[in-house]
Order: sequence, then C-alpha cells, then structure tokens
Amino acid sequence: MREAADHLGNTPAACRASYINPRLFELFDEGVMIAPMLGDLGRDGRPGVLATQQPVEAAVLRLLA
Repeated sequence: MREAADHLGNTPAACRASYINPRLFELFDEGVMIAPMLGDLGRDGRPGVLATQQPVEAAVLRLLA
C-alpha cells in the first residue's frame, strides 16, 4: 500500500479507498496472492523498480479474473 501511495503521490488510505480493487483485500485475507504467479521476478531488484510493473499488473488482472 505504501509503495503504491508513494508512486502515485498519495496516502495509503487514499490508495486503498480509490485505486485498489476491494476484492484484492478479500483474496489476501483468504491467503490468495500473486507471488506464486511471479516466480523469481524482482528477486535481485529492490521494491519500486518499475521494470516489474507490467508483469505484476498482469498477475493481478489474472487473479481478479
């Protein structure tokens, strides 16, 4: 949440309320996450590296489908 807020220039609360699909929070609470879909993506990088943005977004869309 904080990383998204920093990237968008917003607060974590504003991101949660306005930008993030509430179903993602439900799935997280159920233990469903995108990590298994990503393999080693970004393992050698650091958080916030945008080279991982497209694969992560695609995984989220698959999760919501």
